[in-house]
Formats: sequence, structure tokens, C-alpha cells
Amino acid sequence: MNEIGKIAVLAAIALLAACAHAQVPLSQKKLIEYGWDVPTPAQMRDMLGTMEARPFDGIIFRLSGGMNAFETKPLDPAKFAEDAAILKQLRFKRFTDNFVIVWGSPHSDWDWFNDEQWKAVEQNAQLLVKTGMAGHIKGICFDPEPYDFDLWNYSKQAQHDKKSFAEYRAQVRLRGRQLMRAFEKAMPGALVLSFFQISLIGHLADMPQDQLSAELQRSSWGLMPYFFVGMLEGASPRARFVDGNETAYYYTSREQYFRAYHTIRQRCLFLIPENLREKYSRQVQAGNALYVDQNFALRQPDTEKYLSYRMTPEERLRWFEHNTYWALYTADEYVWCYSERMNWWKNETPPGLEEAIILARGLIRQGKPLDFEIEPLLAEVSKRPLP
Repeated sequence: MNEIGKIAVLAAIALLAACAHAQVPLSQKKLIEYGWDVPTPAQMRDMLGTMEARPFDGIIFRLSGGMNAFETKPLDPAKFAEDAAILKQLRFKRFTDNFVIVWGSPHSDWDWFNDEQWKAVEQNAQLLVKTGMAGHIKGICFDPEPYDFDLWNYSKQAQHDKKSFAEYRAQVRLRGRQLMRAFEKAMPGALVLSFFQISLIGHLADMPQDQLSAELQRSSWGLMPYFFVGMLEGASPRARFVDGNETAYYYTSREQYFRAYHTIRQRCLFLIPENLREKYSRQVQAGNALYVDQNFALRQPDTEKYLSYRMTPEERLRWFEHNTYWALYTADEYVWCYSERMNWWKNETPPGLEEAIILARGLIRQGKPLDFEIEPLLAEVSKRPLP
């Protein structure tokens, strides 16, 4: 690492120390599992002992009755009765921090100004969270990614030719307030983990307001930050949010983790209305993400274009240990570990993956430093020819 890089890391460490009041002790950092292997309550009932043997503090699970709150028709409560009954009977031992997944992904008939649709959203949100609460969940995992309709893109909205961007951002902020209040009707003082939040546009934090507005009006994510401002605005003083920092999937140096922490805890304040900045500082935590497929040459398609394809199995383990360590070190409390083309519960995992996590977590819990840097290895690997 050059001198500029070292200075940046030291500055970030100083910032981290200054904000230490927001963090739990290293020994209490939490690692949460989520992926395409996301279980239902029935799967947890049948496999809980095996699942809790994995090196996590909790899981994100889905309800078999449904998981998308942004359906424009009410979900059927009868479809969740079995989920609730099973969750009441589960006795977690190791998994102390579990989250129920709630999607925010409407279909193409979506209209932010349609009150009947929104009434269904609030009912659905309360139903999903209330059902999850039967299992004494720690929080709600709200996934704001638009899988079916581009709901954050102003140009794709039903009335974009009639209503201005300013009108839309005000309406979206209102809906954010309303969703958070619906969450808290079912779970007072809710903890809401989102895979990303306002830090997704943290690189725009220094823009003048008129320029920022113009940029967001053109962006496919342009309405998203106003929704999270609304959620913060509608939250009770007891509620908390975790910015899951999904962009950490792709980190290749420890400096990126410190920079992300600075963005979430400091730079994002410039994207928050002044009257909400103190509330943001009190109630929003910095999280991190890990992406197994990225580090273990599992991503599809075009696997060969990713750096891990050029690495040996031992080097991949080293990289994941590094990322696990720094993700936990720089998170206020929560890190979520994501995977697609593997399955923890069927024992279909890359050899050594679990051991790499355990090594990193052991160092974190003992307050010990990681005794290697990954940057030299990744720089060398990037120059290798394809196998």
C-alpha cells in the first residue's frame, strides 16, 4: 500500500474510533446468512440442529405464504397460518438474530399515488411482520430491489408525464413514512436491515441540491433515497436501521471497508434533511455484505471474467477470510453473508469456506489483528493469464 493509502486507512481508523459509540464490541459483532438457500419455517423445523451448527448468529428466512409486501392486492392470511404455528414451536439456541424477509418489488401496474394499492401494501407488510414475530425475530430484512418493475426510476412511473419529479419524491417519502409505521404496528421499535440504503448514492453527497435533483431524476435509483428518508422520518425513537452496504460484495482492500463506513456514518448526512440528521446518526447503523460466489468463482454467467477464476482454492479462502474479518471489523454490528450457487443447509459449499469464516471470526472475537494484507495477492492475480 502506498503512503496515500496508508494515510487514508489511518484517517478512517480515527473516524471509526470517534464513532465507536455506534458500534457494539468486536466480540458481539453478528454474521447473518442469506442466499438462494433461504429457508422457510418448515425447513427450519426439519433442519434446525444442522443449521445452527453453521458459523452464523442468525438467518434471514422467508415465509411460505409469501414475502412481497408490494403486491397490489392483499395477501391471504390463511396462507400464513402454518408458518406462524411452526415459528411458535421453534427453539433457537445459536441463531439469536433472525430476520424475516420482506420484498418491496411491485409489478408493472404499480402507481405510487394509488391509495388502494398502498392500503394493500400496508396490510401485507403488517401480515408478514406479524407472522415473523411468532418466531421472536430480531428484525425485518427489507429488500428494496425492484425485481419486476423499475419502481425507483422516475421515467418509468405511471404518471411521470403528468407529475413532476418533485411531486414523486414527496409522494415516495410519504410512502416510506407509512411503511415504517406499518412495520412498527406489528413490531414496535423495529430493527430494519436493508441490503442497501442511502449510501448507494453516497458518491453524490457533495453535489449542490439542484444538480443532485437533476442527477436523481435521470437515475434508475433516483426515488430510492427519498423513500428511506421517509422511513427514517416515520420511525419511532426506538427503531433502528442497518444499511447493509451491498456494494461490499466486490471489495478488494480493507481501505474500501473504512471508506464505506465513513460514507454511511458521515457523507450520507449531506443527503439527509437537516432536521433528520441527528436522528440518522442515532438510529442508522453501518453494515456490510459478503458474497461467496464472487470470491469462489461461482458467479454466472461468464465466470472467467471475475478475479477469483484466476485464483487457487487456497487463495480464494484467503480472500474470503480477509473480507470476513474487515467486514465485521468495520460494521457497527451486522454483516450478512450472501450466496447463490451453493447451499449451506445441503452441505454444498466450497471446501474450506466455513473454516475461513471461523478463522476470521475468532480473530475478531479475540480482538486480534489479521496478520496479512490481501492487496498484493490480488494485484498479482489480476496479471495472470486465464487458465
